[in-house]
Amino acid sequence: MKVLITGGNSASSYKILKAFEGYQILLADYGEIPAFNAGNYQFISLGDKNDDTIAHHLLNVCLDHDVDLVLPLHEFEITAVSKSIILFEEFNIQVLLPEQAALPLYFHSQDDVRKGQNWGVYIKGALTFSPAPTDAMVEIGIEKGLNGVFFISPKPEELTVILFTIP
Repeated sequence: MKVLITGGNSASSYKILKAFEGYQILLADYGEIPAFNAGNYQFISLGDKNDDTIAHHLLNVCLDHDVDLVLPLHEFEITAVSKSIILFEEFNIQVLLPEQAALPLYFHSQDDVRKGQNWGVYIKGALTFSPAPTDAMVEIGIEKGLNGVFFISPKPEELTVILFTIP
């Protein structure tokens, strides 16, 4: 399986690499990217950023590289790609984002993320990876049908779910 993760020049994207061990990973970002291949991942450039064609451009890149799963991390990509989830799915490309209608529930400033909040990768409600999984994280994923990478507050009585993004 091939995974495309945007924000490839950020430290945050490297943190998420652990969640996709055993997958072929493309770390992608806008602008110039060093041509680098490190075994299970490689860097690719998404070219110049064009806000008007973000989703269309990402879909073309996914098709060109035979991507099965795309994880957009840049804040400016989230809304555009969530509006186009059905289009990606028509090409058998799974998008790790909440559906557009649910997006406002989870799309917060990363300033809202407190130290100590754990994160996890969810695919259609199932917690597939977390550095420190908890029963509460598993339950909230199922209950809310989470899809994407989310920060989860450390206290079960204050469960807050925030979509993992790069500003």
